[in-house]
Amino acid sequence: MKNRRISPYLLVMFSFLGGILVGGFLLSTPFAQQSGTWGNYASNVFMATSAVCVTGFDCFPEGLANTYTLFGQIVELILMQIGGLGMITVLVFFITLFHKNISFKDRHYISQATGSTTIPHVVNFVRKILLITLIFETLGFCLGIPAFIDLYGNTPQAYFTALFHAVSAFNNAGLDVFGGNTSLMRIPGSAMSRMSDWAYYYLTSYTMILIILGGLSYIALIEIFSFKKKPHQWTAHTKICLLMTAGLVIGGTLLIFLTNGIYNSTGYPISFYDSLFLSVTSRTAGYSTYDPTHLNIVGRVINWVLMFIGGGPLGTASGIKTTTIFIIFLAMFSFFRGRKVKAFNRYYTQSLIVKAMSVMLMAVFMIILGFIAVTLFERNNPMFNSEAALYETVSAYTNTGLSMGMPVFLSVGGKITYVVLMYFGRLGPMTLISIFSNNMYIDVDDKHVKYVIG
Repeated sequence: MKNRRISPYLLVMFSFLGGILVGGFLLSTPFAQQSGTWGNYASNVFMATSAVCVTGFDCFPEGLANTYTLFGQIVELILMQIGGLGMITVLVFFITLFHKNISFKDRHYISQATGSTTIPHVVNFVRKILLITLIFETLGFCLGIPAFIDLYGNTPQAYFTALFHAVSAFNNAGLDVFGGNTSLMRIPGSAMSRMSDWAYYYLTSYTMILIILGGLSYIALIEIFSFKKKPHQWTAHTKICLLMTAGLVIGGTLLIFLTNGIYNSTGYPISFYDSLFLSVTSRTAGYSTYDPTHLNIVGRVINWVLMFIGGGPLGTASGIKTTTIFIIFLAMFSFFRGRKVKAFNRYYTQSLIVKAMSVMLMAVFMIILGFIAVTLFERNNPMFNSEAALYETVSAYTNTGLSMGMPVFLSVGGKITYVVLMYFGRLGPMTLISIFSNNMYIDVDDKHVKYVIG
């Protein structure tokens, strides 16, 4: 009995849940509340979930910065960091600081919990994740200092905001401490409206870079920035992540600008730059430079698709993942052509295709279920709008955080619904499937190359 271990996937589930509950409690304390009194636990669990699941929803009309003290904002920052890395990754790092030798069995156990495809080198893999995160967040912090000095002057607030924004952007969290719950939109009275033009476009430009890097996939980042291989020698996983990221960003930008910029029917035409930013941030980051309520129905559908797909696996982004949608469309294309499912000199098995389809169908099921639940809870709410509810439901499950304003007026039942959606969306369908089966890695050819989905 003493050798029995809890499933690593259950450990991931419980660690995220524990972080949310503890974070919600800390955010509810008078130390975290600017009012100096105990805060509403449901609202603060919502905010803790938004941070741990790197979503970006903000349920406070006045914004995070005007609700929480510096202590509360630091709690949110830590929750975002842990959520972006994955709690097991952080746990493994601290364990290895005090245990130099880890058995092969323990390495296998840790590899399942962290999602590493290299069992003998799992600890090294975790350390590389932490190093990459530190490098890019430090770079983001340094890049942000000039922009926020332009906004706040050479003050501690400018430096803290630069740090918070770097962590939030790289982890695709979408939370900010600008105040007013207006994200990066330059509307009258917002923080961004007080920023110089050069600082604003500089800020949003490097934000897009951090979002893309964070959502690409740690496996791909490690391979690319190790500089040990030439591009044509990169694995199929890295090539697919790069190809899909480029295709979705470029394709999304052009479609959004065409349907809501050139042919706009709402009276609020979107610029090409805002189309680019929306295409990038829809990949589960959640920042806004353009109000989503101004999108026409075609623009919202494009937005939904980008949110639904998300970023690469084993990264900070959520959604069903770029590798999943790649396999599904590759299988469809191959079927119509009457050929085997092959790309980048790799054949992909039927079991992989079935798992990819399962991930997509489970995501659709969860979104439908969530939409029904929030509709029932908010049916008597005069501020409720079914179209906005569907948009927010997709955004919640995919951990995107793009909002049409609903989190501000949600009832407790509605907030709990979105907490559940954010939680299971961050875990991903493959984590749930893997509790009852093997794991999320499938052999794709006779050389047993591993390919990650979900």
